[in-house]
Amino acid sequence: MAFMKRTPGVVQPCIPIGFLRIRLPFIHFKISPPEIVTGIMNACTSYGMLAVLISTLGLDPETAWALVVFETLLYFCNWLLGEPSVCGWITPAAVIVIAFLETFDPGIVRIQALIAIQLELAAIFLFLGFSGLSKKLNIMVPPGIKAGIVLGAGIGAIYARLKEGGPVDDALWACIAGLAVVFALMFSQRVRKRMGTNKIVRFLGNYSFLFAVIALIVVGGMTGEFKYEFSGQIVKVPDFGHMFMQVSPFFIGFPDLHTWLHAAPIAIIAWVIAYGDFITVKQLGLQALREDEFIEFDSNRTNVICGIRNLLLGFFAPYPALAGPLSAPYCVATYQRYKQDGRRGMDSIYDGSGTNIIFTGLGMFLYPVYEAAAAASGAILVTVLCIQGFVCTQIFFDLCRDKTDQGLAGMIAGFILARGGGVGLLAGSFLYALIADNGKIVDDLRLNREQQEKEDEESARVLEEFLKLRDRRKGQEEPDREP
Repeated sequence: MAFMKRTPGVVQPCIPIGFLRIRLPFIHFKISPPEIVTGIMNACTSYGMLAVLISTLGLDPETAWALVVFETLLYFCNWLLGEPSVCGWITPAAVIVIAFLETFDPGIVRIQALIAIQLELAAIFLFLGFSGLSKKLNIMVPPGIKAGIVLGAGIGAIYARLKEGGPVDDALWACIAGLAVVFALMFSQRVRKRMGTNKIVRFLGNYSFLFAVIALIVVGGMTGEFKYEFSGQIVKVPDFGHMFMQVSPFFIGFPDLHTWLHAAPIAIIAWVIAYGDFITVKQLGLQALREDEFIEFDSNRTNVICGIRNLLLGFFAPYPALAGPLSAPYCVATYQRYKQDGRRGMDSIYDGSGTNIIFTGLGMFLYPVYEAAAAASGAILVTVLCIQGFVCTQIFFDLCRDKTDQGLAGMIAGFILARGGGVGLLAGSFLYALIADNGKIVDDLRLNREQQEKEDEESARVLEEFLKLRDRRKGQEEPDREP
């Protein structure tokens, strides 16, 4: 239970510091039992980057594990500082980041390149959050360039994992099992149609990625593709000190100027991708609004919290998947239960998101989970990135407004795949300036602005309806008074 109670229709109790909202478990929000399970499930899926940390960054398994645990613990910033969402990676950007890193020699230089991306991204997040300019920057990026970045990330994700000699060849049957389960449960029209009426199907659909991970771990073990070695330890704490010495710029040195300059376009691309998640988080939350609680969504606060997480990662534990505002499967599942179960089932959205994240972090110390995930990490990453490839391709079509945008996006995607994200962004900007006339440039800015205004108006409309419902409920609850 929580010590501080919420008056119906207002914001959950907190300690306000500017636009930040400090909330502590048992004081400002409750631990929600169903999300304990969800959080531990989320811990299982947090190991998707192990293969990259080991193969691309050259880390030993124990150091890689410590880095994953540290990165996941930084999710705590979300519930501590006032975000109502379940946060995660900037997953589509991971492919572009990995491709960029592999242009550097293996070893310290590669880690330093990642440090440069992460710290530059942190600077962008923090600047835009404190200045309030994130919307204006998003308006300035033409739709064709946005579409190209997303398409390039999507195709790159699929190509990188499915190419000959990749992880699929090492664990074919496990990858097939994972992909079959996740696509059947996450994207199947038959399943989606039944989620509204069938609780079992809804449960399977909401946690589709978890069941995909379970399927590939089981199949990989049965076929002999994965060799599981369990130490018998149940709980273990990583050696963070050793990890810092291996990856922190305070021990291995900061990047040189050349690396900083080459990393800048990648950081910009990552922010462009992350901004889409900002909008998704807000829309998911507005769809889940109940009349008993007002949920604050603030893109400036989201930018700042993402900036803090990336800053800490850049200084102490650089992470290829970066730090973003949304873990879509778990955020969607939490918001849906919040809406469907009402206040008795989940008193506050912060009960659900906070509990989920807290137990995701605690679940990382369950050593058998790591040992199983370590053996299957390559197949887990294949599943993660193929999902992103599918989703990114869908988003690409929504972003394009005309055939010029489609052609431009295709070229940018090609450049990203062939030459990396930095070249893709620069080439796309040059092509846009070359082929777009003044009329299109003006129209793109106008349409971006109108789209932003439409999103703001929709948010305002939903909030207005919420306030009306809240006021109506207050009026009904007031006892009749004699004149």
